[in-house]
Amino acid sequence: MANTSPAFDQRPARVRTDWGISGALALTATDARSSLVVVVDVLTFSTTVTVACEQGAGVYPFPYHDPAGAARLARTMRAALAGPRWEDGISISPASLQDLDAERLVIPSPSAAQICHTIANRGALIVAGSLRNAKAVAGLAAAHLDASDKHDVVLVPVGERWPDDTLRPALEDYLAVGAIATRLTAMLPTVSLSPETAATITLWNGTKDTVDSVGGTASGRELLDSGFADDVTIATEVDVTDVVPVLMDGAFVPLGHRVAAARSRRGVSAGVH
Repeated sequence: MANTSPAFDQRPARVRTDWGISGALALTATDARSSLVVVVDVLTFSTTVTVACEQGAGVYPFPYHDPAGAARLARTMRAALAGPRWEDGISISPASLQDLDAERLVIPSPSAAQICHTIANRGALIVAGSLRNAKAVAGLAAAHLDASDKHDVVLVPVGERWPDDTLRPALEDYLAVGAIATRLTAMLPTVSLSPETAATITLWNGTKDTVDSVGGTASGRELLDSGFADDVTIATEVDVTDVVPVLMDGAFVPLGHRVAAARSRRGVSAGVH
């Protein structure tokens, strides 16, 4: 449960950052309806969601350790179901989705999906942020801040979990938050940042080789050692898409003009479903 002290919401800064579900709850405790919340899980949830949305798919995040429940949701929504990374076919591996031929996809992800659903229920607008769409997410965040002085932006690095289910902060998520925040401040130089957010910018600007840094993290090494180098490569491509996945009615829907091109290649309507 998030600490309820007013100090923990990082106000009055309009761009704020904290880890995981507890951090997201703390930063949206005052009025989540004014918040654009960017959920960042580079390896792998937000990258996988972004790649699927690049193909024009709507993505249903499933927040439980419940394979049968995820399968039921996929059947109900007439959606494909992303399996474990090591399975053939459609999986949570972003590499498996680069030629996705499905209009709807269910992606199980207990930590990131829990944040998405919990904070959305508070009334916040949720988007998936990654290195792939850092500039596009920053553009949406800048527009959100410009629309009203009451609006704010909450950046949530998801992190990983230790075997005892405690949070393991993940460097790759903090780096992506820094990439987004750096681009946002270039668009809105006078926007107020919490110290926690400013620190991510310092980290991003001090990182000389993103691919090497992410590949050298615990999560990156785990993927490389398991034969999933392509997933690390895809996750470390910076600003390669203008697609921003936005959570609407339980599914991330893709915003960005490249979606139309992807749907056109498959011979289906460019409208979002």
